[in-house]
Amino acid sequence: MKKQIPNILSTIRLFMIPAFIFTYFNYRAWISAVIYVAAWLTDALDGYLARRNNWITDVGKILDPLADKCMQFTAAVCFSIEDPIFLLVAIPMFVKEIAMLLAAVLIAKTKNVVVASSWYGKVATVLLFLCAFTKILVRHNHIFNVIIAVFMLTCMIFSFLMYYFKDFKGKYKLELFHK
Repeated sequence: MKKQIPNILSTIRLFMIPAFIFTYFNYRAWISAVIYVAAWLTDALDGYLARRNNWITDVGKILDPLADKCMQFTAAVCFSIEDPIFLLVAIPMFVKEIAMLLAAVLIAKTKNVVVASSWYGKVATVLLFLCAFTKILVRHNHIFNVIIAVFMLTCMIFSFLMYYFKDFKGKYKLELFHK
């Protein structure tokens, strides 16, 4: 049962998403910021526990990043509703995650391997978290929103290109386009 604690934390993080949406639009910014930070802390805790105690599971390799990406995408959609500049984040994030999911499924089926996250994915996740957290607190400043949106887009592009060239194309020899 202890081995499932990280997966339980990831599941709790998924359940935080509706609470985040509700508080983002209906309460003061700090309440949704607290929920967002709590989600990030459960992410850090589940990763720490899984690695420290060797409680890493194939389900956790999927559930943990799924919970992270769902929370990130939810925040990006909420931001887009307030300021359409964040469509520069939400739409590419959706496309990137679908592409990464399809590639991971293809690798799992052809190589029988579950692709784990890499340092560049973790760095991008932390930077996206920090940007989103700041955006939650600074709600109605369009110039700030443009800067944050462009930085978030840059982080996603960097992460995607690193995964594509180092992992999908490099390590697993997955070709996006065949010659």
